[in-house]
Amino acid sequence: MSSAAAEPAQREPAFQWWMTANVAVGAGWAAFVALLVPPYITEATGSASQAGVVMAMMSLAAVLGPVLGGIADRYRAHRQVTVGGLAAMTIALLAFGVASGDSEFQVIDALIMGVGVAGVSAVAPVFIVSAGLSDQLQARRLTAFNVAFPAGQVAGGMLMAAAAQAKWTFDQRFYLGAAVLAVLTFIVFFTSAKPTAALVHDDTADGDDAADPDDLAQTRRTGFGGVIFSLFGLYLLVLVLSSIANNGVNNQIANILPNVYGISETTTSSLISLAGVLNIVLFFVAGKVLTRYGPLTPFLAGTVMRFGGAACLGLLGWVSDAPVLLVAAAMQLLYQGSPFARLPQNVLAVRYAPIPSGQANGWVIAGSALGSFIGSLLGGWLADEVGFNSISWMAAISAGLGVGLLILVIWPMDRRQYAEPGDADGDPTEDRVRAE
Repeated sequence: MSSAAAEPAQREPAFQWWMTANVAVGAGWAAFVALLVPPYITEATGSASQAGVVMAMMSLAAVLGPVLGGIADRYRAHRQVTVGGLAAMTIALLAFGVASGDSEFQVIDALIMGVGVAGVSAVAPVFIVSAGLSDQLQARRLTAFNVAFPAGQVAGGMLMAAAAQAKWTFDQRFYLGAAVLAVLTFIVFFTSAKPTAALVHDDTADGDDAADPDDLAQTRRTGFGGVIFSLFGLYLLVLVLSSIANNGVNNQIANILPNVYGISETTTSSLISLAGVLNIVLFFVAGKVLTRYGPLTPFLAGTVMRFGGAACLGLLGWVSDAPVLLVAAAMQLLYQGSPFARLPQNVLAVRYAPIPSGQANGWVIAGSALGSFIGSLLGGWLADEVGFNSISWMAAISAGLGVGLLILVIWPMDRRQYAEPGDADGDPTEDRVRAE
């Protein structure tokens, strides 16, 4: 790319207001749901397993990511799916407040929340990875989009900490979260028309290679087996294992910290907010690593950090009166793996997948959702049968298996398949990716 062409691209803003969709996911999923749903259900039912079931159902619903991504691709409905997903998240939080202990409605609410998160997470990145942007602008916008998630997590965590300090009931906190998500839904609705139009323009401008019939034919040729039994399938397996580790702990963190280490509810909320602040900083670091070394290196680093954090939490759970600072450090190590693991996920999906980008991103969400489902269900059962510290060991084993697959299998396959002579980073050029 010439310097004259690169200069205007650098002047393009990295952040766009539709990216508040990821603020909503960060606040709704990583703060409101993580801080409210498990302790709310555990307190109402007296069972951590019941909380695990509800969180597992929420994650299971998110496996609809490939379906929602395929609908958005086929019908050019990216805006509708994104806004609809945000609306579903809002309705789910509102319904949790209304349900007030009704276990049947809790499961329904969880399914609605999971579908909403799947829609936003699967489709929103397409506004960046399928918009025909330059490499530099794409990297900047991916960073801005991903930073929006911990920004929402920070704001949501602080809001819930303040509400807990003020002795608000769980119902009141659910209503507060629903109001926040409703405002963000309106913002995304009124700011997503332009990126949607750009997607349609880019798709039609690309000619026959981007036409719907070709994408559909490609999907049919590939089939389920072609997706699963491939390098992309191995990548999805690592996503599942990494998600078991990350979400298995995250979905019970509001129970783990008080019950294993004696950390208060307010301090737990503050630690989650701190994790979001650090995430924001480390997303920029992860962006630099992505640019310098390609997408696989930061993804491996993030998975290693999740393994290390979970193992440290498990070890500290065996120590009587474990120092709070060490516990907080271990928790942060696990949480800070997310910027490195999450930022390159969509890039690796498009790189490895034999299917169109919307569906590929949907599979990424489905893999993460499946891992979260397994981690939530197994973690809840382990908490009741063994104790809450067993969740950390579950996470350490799962992430450790993911690290092993990455180092022993995926890394060599990636380098053999994509490294080019003269490419210092061992990363494919954009022209080669498009040609393939």
